[in-house]
Amino acid sequence: MSSTPIPESNDDRLRFEAQLLNAVEQAILAVDLTGRIIFWNRFAERLYGWTEDEAQGRNIAELLAAPLLMEAARANLGQLRRGENWSGEFLVQRRDGTTFVIRVNGTLIQDEKSTLISIVAVSRDSTAQQQLHEANRLLAEASARLASAVDYEAQLTTLAQLAVPQLADWCAVHLLQADGTLEQVAVAPAGIGTPQAAHDWLQNYLPSDDVDGLPAVLRNGEPKLVSDATANQRAAAAAINSYMIVPLIARPQTLGAITFVATESGRRFDLNALALAENLVSHIAIYLDKARLYRESQRLNAELEQRVSDRTAELQAVVAQLKQSEATIQTLFRISKKLNATLDVDVILDELAQEAIRIVNGDSGFAGLRTAAGMTVRKYFRQGTASPFEYVWPPGHGIPGWVLQHKVPYGTSDAAHDPVMQHELAINADIRSIICTPILSSFGEVLGYFDIRNKQDAEGFTVADQEMLMALAPAASIAIQNALAYQQRLSAEAELQESYERLRALAANLELVREEERTQIARELHDQLGQALTAMKFDLAWLTDRLADTDAALGQRAKAVTAQMDTMIKTVRRIATELRPGMLDDLGLAASIEWLAHDFEKRTGIVCEVTVSSPDLPLPRTSSLALFRIFQEALTNVARHAGAQLIEVRLDATPQALTLQIHDDGRGIQAGEIAGLHSLGLLGMRERAQRLGGTFDIRSVPGDGTIVTVSIPVKPGE
Repeated sequence: MSSTPIPESNDDRLRFEAQLLNAVEQAILAVDLTGRIIFWNRFAERLYGWTEDEAQGRNIAELLAAPLLMEAARANLGQLRRGENWSGEFLVQRRDGTTFVIRVNGTLIQDEKSTLISIVAVSRDSTAQQQLHEANRLLAEASARLASAVDYEAQLTTLAQLAVPQLADWCAVHLLQADGTLEQVAVAPAGIGTPQAAHDWLQNYLPSDDVDGLPAVLRNGEPKLVSDATANQRAAAAAINSYMIVPLIARPQTLGAITFVATESGRRFDLNALALAENLVSHIAIYLDKARLYRESQRLNAELEQRVSDRTAELQAVVAQLKQSEATIQTLFRISKKLNATLDVDVILDELAQEAIRIVNGDSGFAGLRTAAGMTVRKYFRQGTASPFEYVWPPGHGIPGWVLQHKVPYGTSDAAHDPVMQHELAINADIRSIICTPILSSFGEVLGYFDIRNKQDAEGFTVADQEMLMALAPAASIAIQNALAYQQRLSAEAELQESYERLRALAANLELVREEERTQIARELHDQLGQALTAMKFDLAWLTDRLADTDAALGQRAKAVTAQMDTMIKTVRRIATELRPGMLDDLGLAASIEWLAHDFEKRTGIVCEVTVSSPDLPLPRTSSLALFRIFQEALTNVARHAGAQLIEVRLDATPQALTLQIHDDGRGIQAGEIAGLHSLGLLGMRERAQRLGGTFDIRSVPGDGTIVTVSIPVKPGE
């Protein structure tokens, strides 16, 4: 044995001590109070897998994945300061990820500059070391099996078999199901030679034991270690020596539990065994969670793909339906536009029959209206050719009569044996199928119908054909109602016009009768009453002369009566003139208007200026009389309402027309007064002008009064 000299210098001494520590077959390391590694010998390199250079300066808790190690060392720092040793067992991790349990002996190293803790890590015994290696091997194999596992139930059975007998004599895996029940998915060993009592205890009793069994572990999420199960009667009866229940926890959901049982081997589980089991189960839980998530994702993906496929099919069907609907809408819009392009009901029915035949691919058909007698028809269309066919189906007779009675479509694909169809009609020969569709009004009453027959290239019409014709019916209804309303309007307008013409003729006749009565009254006033008053005036004058000689008072009174008599004679003459101006026949319109204006000026004080363009032009009697009466009414309105000071009158006569314009400088007429209830005078003036084919216009000029303009055409020969 060679001897090595002891070095003299301090540096040499330190190197020598390091060589001694590296030669020791135990892991020796030194850390400061924060856990930073100061020294790391060669055996520590082999044991943990980290070189000295890699370990120097790193925290031991992080390097060995053992956070409790330094906490325990600092907790026992007082014991170390008293020079006592401190020891403990910890689960640590190698560089390759494998874990094992070490026994740590700690000693305090202290000088003036620093305080260190030396740590010597050793195994408890060779059996524990072997068990540790077996556990690591089992963990590595379990990780390899579960890394790509999808069918995790089969893999769990294999893992349970791998755990026996390395970690336990029995191993069972229970998983929580979606409905909350607990199911045993793996058990090992599963051979025939298994003791029945142990099997019953594991399968029946343990899942129901709420104190020391599976329910308690699943409820609180904490592992259960029973080192000596012989105190339990049921366990003792089943020859159960010891057991551990470790929950499968991930994210942090409890997925189930793995039970490890010791029976015939006689082993007793302790904290080290529990730590090994927890390490194994934690890896299994992670991979189990991943496998479940993968399976769930696969299920969701499959479900999503199925939903997408179903939704795609639905969307494709909807798109196809929308395209069909769009085509149908466009067709109906085109037909509706065509039907509404005319207001002739017969044309609408013809177009309706042909379009209905075309859109359902029919061979023939017709369309008609409802009348008081029933459903009528005038034309029959076959392959685009129209033939005269006039017929009426009373309510309840034939298919159109049935539709009239029930207000719903009628269809048959066996027309030859149809009980409603009238087989004796010539148009019903060789008919296979029919759809008769009612056209309803906006009040829900039958307005008309269209009857389509013999679908080409098919046995009968389809439901889609019937729906298409029912969709066409409202468009036809609108077109027919518009046409009927237009015809009713034309008829009403014609009746109104006829009534208006009759009223105008009656008004003209009444006016003529009134003028004749005025003429007769004026003549009687002038001839009878005027002559009588004149004779009375002469007698009164004679009597006045006689009374003046005998009684002066009576003479004066007789003169006053004579003056009143003169006034009465003038009044009678004025009334007679207003009723029938004789000068209109003798002197003409121009002179009559001038006289009337002069008389109006004397009575009202309103200045009247008359301008006549052609005073000698011969004018028709009716036109002259109408203009004279209009002028009379206009002067009356000015006197009553205008508040005018001046009236300008202009009469223009041409071979084509007579035009009279009256312009006053009053307040001006308002729009409401023209059409008001008190504008009968204006209405009469307008009627007189229109009766002769002329025009009447009245308008207000802001700041310049009112202008009335009347123009009457002059017809040759009048």
